[in-house]
Amino acid sequence: MTKAKQAKKPLAGEPSGNTALDVAVALVESLPLPVFIKSPEGRYLAVNQAWEEFFGISREDFLGKSVADLYPQNPGVAAKHAAKDRELYARPGGQHYETPITTFAGEARDTIYYKATFRGADGALAGLVGTIVDITARKRAEAALRESEERFRAVVDSANEGILVYDRKLDIVAGNQAAERIIGVPLVDIIGAAGFTSLLPCVHPDGRPLEEKDRPTRVTLRTGKPLTGYVVGIKRGDGQLTWLSVNTAFLRRPEESDWYGIVSTIGDITAQRNAEMALRESEARFRQTFELAAAGIAHVVDGRFARVNRSLCEILGRSEEQLLGASVKDISHPEDRDVADAGRARIYSGEAESARFEKRYLRADGAVVWAEVVIALVRNAAAASLYEIAIFHDITERKRADAALAAAHQELKRSNAELEQFAYVASHDLQEPLRMVSSYTQLVLRRYGERLDGDAREFMNYVVEGAARMKQLIEDLLVYSRVGTRGKDFQPVDVEVPLRNALTNLRKSIEEAGAAITWDPLPAAAGDDTQLAQLFQNLIGNALKFRSTSVPRIHISSKENEQGWEVAVTDNGIGIEPQYYERIFMVFQRLHNKTEYPGTGIGLAICKKVVERHGGRIWVESKPGEGSSFRFTIPKGSRKENG
Repeated sequence: MTKAKQAKKPLAGEPSGNTALDVAVALVESLPLPVFIKSPEGRYLAVNQAWEEFFGISREDFLGKSVADLYPQNPGVAAKHAAKDRELYARPGGQHYETPITTFAGEARDTIYYKATFRGADGALAGLVGTIVDITARKRAEAALRESEERFRAVVDSANEGILVYDRKLDIVAGNQAAERIIGVPLVDIIGAAGFTSLLPCVHPDGRPLEEKDRPTRVTLRTGKPLTGYVVGIKRGDGQLTWLSVNTAFLRRPEESDWYGIVSTIGDITAQRNAEMALRESEARFRQTFELAAAGIAHVVDGRFARVNRSLCEILGRSEEQLLGASVKDISHPEDRDVADAGRARIYSGEAESARFEKRYLRADGAVVWAEVVIALVRNAAAASLYEIAIFHDITERKRADAALAAAHQELKRSNAELEQFAYVASHDLQEPLRMVSSYTQLVLRRYGERLDGDAREFMNYVVEGAARMKQLIEDLLVYSRVGTRGKDFQPVDVEVPLRNALTNLRKSIEEAGAAITWDPLPAAAGDDTQLAQLFQNLIGNALKFRSTSVPRIHISSKENEQGWEVAVTDNGIGIEPQYYERIFMVFQRLHNKTEYPGTGIGLAICKKVVERHGGRIWVESKPGEGSSFRFTIPKGSRKENG
């Protein structure tokens, strides 16, 4: 403004000439702080150049306007200033307050406003004069400092190691949360103490009490050197020791040689100390275990025995003197000398942690001994190999037993094959006479039936029916015997497929009974689809046979469990008494007279054998008069098996 022009140009409502306002304007024009003068009505009467630069508005465009025009984008700030003006006029004098503002150009600033009223020549209030101090930089610096201090405090408090700061009197003036946790004393009690060692009984690593002169900060001050890894033990009230590793250093300001404090870091090394003690104890136990172990144990270096225990000497039939330094391959069976090579190579290459194999060795007397051997590589901290540790188990007797078992298994396979052949021949040879008995009996009835009296015809019918039952019994026995020997390899099977095959085979019986059969979505499992169809056919056939007077309703469902799938065939038939739950799955076990319910008593036994071949189990849940639910399990996954 001049400025001179401003001084000479009279303002609306103000006298021209050498007034108090003119003098005030001339004085503040050259000030570096923004200055403004307002009328009691809130109109801006004058502003200086610093004000123009601060708000980015020329005085010619703004004089005569109000504070609401200065903050059109922020009416809240304008209202605050107006309220402060009213307070000042109500109590003339001066006032100041902090407030964030946004300039006309949209720039955010933090400010302090200083205002004071002034009077005209007549002594009446003529307006107010104010100045603005821009404290944006200070506020940002304070925020940055707070943020820096908060970051530093967060870093210090998040440190795993305790941190304590001492003054020149060696009293604690600051600490972090880790120090509170490690020392076990609230930080409020630590601050002001003459070191943490003054708060609790402390000891040297050898258990001697820690005297005052041996406190870490005292040693640092006495020697003039920082400490690293100074070990102190804290005795707890329960007698337990917490072992600490203390580091110290002097605190000095830049360009100053004298120190103003000491900082120390505290690490809890109790676990490390305990681990070292445990390691020493473990090594002692290992030495004892090594010597007394029932298994043979050896350390092998470059393929030679470097250390052996008593049991290995007994297994290999050699003395310790004979084994130490001997080549492992030299006492191996000639055919097994290289058995361990592949496994050892994988261990040394890092592909495997250990190797397990079975191998024959030669005793000093020439006898062959079988051993199961596990080897692993012991390395040092730099991962360089030190030696192999090998554990030997004498499995000679097991090998003999395995050989005997294999021979017995072959004999059993041969016997089963002969038995299956016998069952087939027997069934064939048994069925042929039955066919003849049945055929000729029926022939006699047809040719000579009129000559026979009623009893004779009845007896002849008994013969035919008995032959038919015997034929069915022989066929069922043949099916039962072949469940475990003539089954197909297990393959992934959609269980609904064998169910549909079973329903197709039972179509006539289902239609005659008027049965309603439903099923939920069934899973895929590993199995023999033909035998699963036989399983469903027998279970559904039983439900149709042992139906009640109601319309037969049969439902097949499944659910998943930890072992695999549980499938249920549920009906509304006559039900079963609990005492017969196990009996019904045995061969030839019938609960009803054959005249009431025909059958051979083998159907459920076949179901049991089929389920067991599939690795599952079968059981029944039933209430007499309400129906039964036959349940069986089959495993998940896919595996191939043959009988």
